[in-house]
Amino acid sequence: MGIMATASTSVLLPVGGLWVIEVKTTDSDGYAVDSAPSVTVTLPGGTTSAPTVGQVTTGRYRVEYIASTTGRYVARVVSATHGAVDFAAYVAATTAGTGMPTTDDVAAYLRESAASWSTDDLQDALDAESAAQRSVCRVGAVYPDDLRQALLRRVQRNLSMRQLPLAVLTGDADTGASILPGRDPEVRRLEAPHRKLVMG
Repeated sequence: MGIMATASTSVLLPVGGLWVIEVKTTDSDGYAVDSAPSVTVTLPGGTTSAPTVGQVTTGRYRVEYIASTTGRYVARVVSATHGAVDFAAYVAATTAGTGMPTTDDVAAYLRESAASWSTDDLQDALDAESAAQRSVCRVGAVYPDDLRQALLRRVQRNLSMRQLPLAVLTGDADTGASILPGRDPEVRRLEAPHRKLVMG
């Protein structure tokens, strides 16, 4: 019984994207009942909006809201007799080519060790790792911070591995040599929400 979300309660949208908020209301037996809710959207700046609620069918309601600025939006859907449910949307600007990581970003990420590499080396590693990321991740019009951070770490690893062509670190008399893992767990953690689903 109550009001329940039938659309995702947490979404990432580009500026100008359509935020779809859907709920259903049911009685104690689980049957759909009419109980039109009110919706209040709180914008990133703190102002609020009360979009129009449309009825899809008995007990099902939908709001379509266009997010026009970047930031975090919250929507609270309240039914007078069936409770409330909250939704959130994070709205980001579409990332043009000029907004993608550059060799300057890589150099800033590498800090002192950047001086060891030429701009051509940085660009070569950045190109290779950008392609590698696209091959395993869904890279949409919005390039989020976790993918950006993962790409910079990919480039750092790429450059570090060039100094160890066999991926072997020289150890000491106690531990001996160690072989570096083929995959960086931090890159995998950051890219996990964006990984392509491989079928077959």
